[in-house]
Amino acid sequence: MQPRVGHINFLNCQPLTYSLLQCGYHKGISLIMGVPSVLNDAMEKGQLQVSPMSSIAFTRISERLLMLPNLGIVADGNVLSIILASKRPIDALDGEKILLTAQSATSHCLLKIILRKAYNCTPLYQIEQLDPYHALVGEETAALFIGDDALYINHNRQAGVYYYDLGNEWKKLTGMPMVYAVWAATRQFAAAFPEQLQTVYKRLRGGFDNGNAAKEQVVDMVVGKKAFSRQQLLDYFDVITYDVHEKQLAALKLFYTFAAEYGLLPSVPIVKMANVL
Repeated sequence: MQPRVGHINFLNCQPLTYSLLQCGYHKGISLIMGVPSVLNDAMEKGQLQVSPMSSIAFTRISERLLMLPNLGIVADGNVLSIILASKRPIDALDGEKILLTAQSATSHCLLKIILRKAYNCTPLYQIEQLDPYHALVGEETAALFIGDDALYINHNRQAGVYYYDLGNEWKKLTGMPMVYAVWAATRQFAAAFPEQLQTVYKRLRGGFDNGNAAKEQVVDMVVGKKAFSRQQLLDYFDVITYDVHEKQLAALKLFYTFAAEYGLLPSVPIVKMANVL
């Protein structure tokens, strides 16, 4: 059987998309494209064997998963694609209404940790579908955008609005990088098909390495299809990295520790790594 492998066809995974779709790295893999929430759900239901998962989604079923080593979506400082837009300074948001994008539980947790720990703020949160082209037009004081929406508002700033990059805020708070997503395999698949898992891992890790070495070609795939200039895309690919070593794992554990401290996770999960190296 071909393993069912999830893939996020978003800008933050574009180097891997390039390798999978244009360089043959998909061979031997049944590739399932989806947005993060759909892939997270598919992993929870056992419909995928390997997939990227948001850092928070991974914790929900971590006892059934193995984390793949040296694979993640990481930024050390500004991430550019998780932006809080606010009518007031970030330290003046206690009790204020903040709209959260419906797309990302990890960014929700990150914002709540930063506001509580760095600014002693406990706002009122509401999840909604957000429109980056009509940001902050209602009674809300602030709104959290991710992905392409965040990149758009970051490059099209309104006068009188404060903009905060949560990657930079995390870096200021902890001095650490932030791991936004990881790649995981089900323990059942790893036990039954260890050689297939090894092959999938090599395709994924090699795919990122191949894409990172061909950033101009990666940008060629999307320039003109997105509302960003070539330079803006190159700048974004310069801040996103896909390497997870000891420092990044320590940062991920710190994120989980803070999340558990504030009741955003029931406990700090025990992470078990896949033996694929």
